[in-house]
Amino acid sequence: MQQDLTTIDREAWDALDAAAADARQPFRYLTLASLGRCQFPEARTVVLRSVEISTRVLEFHTDTRSPKWQELQDNGNTTILGYSDALRLQLRLRGQMELAPPGSHAAEQVWSRLPLHTRATYQGGPPGDELPSVDGPVYRDQDVPSEETGKERFGVLFFRAVSLDWCRLARDNNLRARFSYGESGTLKSASWIAP
Repeated sequence: MQQDLTTIDREAWDALDAAAADARQPFRYLTLASLGRCQFPEARTVVLRSVEISTRVLEFHTDTRSPKWQELQDNGNTTILGYSDALRLQLRLRGQMELAPPGSHAAEQVWSRLPLHTRATYQGGPPGDELPSVDGPVYRDQDVPSEETGKERFGVLFFRAVSLDWCRLARDNNLRARFSYGESGTLKSASWIAP
């Protein structure tokens, strides 16, 4: 029996929401693809931190010294890709990234809720810098053991989806559907498409 497209859309967003709340769920770790400054696509794994289903917004955190931050400042057009082997389901979302830099209201609010071990990941050298060694903690500035260290590098990424390409792989019947969303997140269109 074929599922209703509205149900598929709701279940896809429910799966994303569940992943933001529980690291053991599929779609917790997603691939974020953007256009690099070298004009090649750049893709990296990001951790889904929060989902606002009604507005179709996903939240991610990043070090603002990273190439990713710089690329998204230049061009916020982004694709988010997730695949669940258990569900045999691919979700590919296209949309626009909004950046909340250090010191912004959004970054301050999120930072205040982060556990110390997560804050520690924003300490140390810029992402991509060469390390002299990986012995001991690689994230912490040894000279500045404050719990606030890293706050000045912490940014929040808000991805607003404009479309979702849903694809379920099945041995005898692959299914694929496309959904598009309005500015407020409302479902504008839904259709079955060839896999």
